Amino acid sequence: MVRYLLVTHGEIGQALAECAYQIFNKKIDRLECISINPIDDIDKKKYLISQTINRIDSGDGVIIFTDIIGATPCNILKEFIVENKVSVLTGVNLAMIIKALSSKNKPLESIIQESLDSALDNILKVSQDD
Repeated sequence: MVRYLLVTHGEIGQALAECAYQIFNKKIDRLECISINPIDDIDKKKYLISQTINRIDSGDGVIIFTDIIGATPCNILKEFIVENKVSVLTGVNLAMIIKALSSKNKPLESIIQESLDSALDNILKVSQDD
């Protein structure tokens, strides 16, 4: 089964994970979080990310969610990308996490596309008629 890692500024990832736990009414073992803060030693964080990927990967791949392209968490994650094994998605939102966690027993690339589609489908201006 595909595993998931949130690597974000501060506690953004942890907050999203907590929301997912509430929606599913349980802690999700396939979802882990690592926070990146301004005072962090980046080399230590890279080591932690590497160790976490190796620990959680069950052989079906790892999707890493991060918050914004071009920022430190995203830039760090580029070196961990391995085609068909470790993918990084940026612009994380709760909809894409819920979609990914709901996509059990699907291939990595399918989950990636469904997560991206869900993220985009859930970004819109709400009207009074919605």
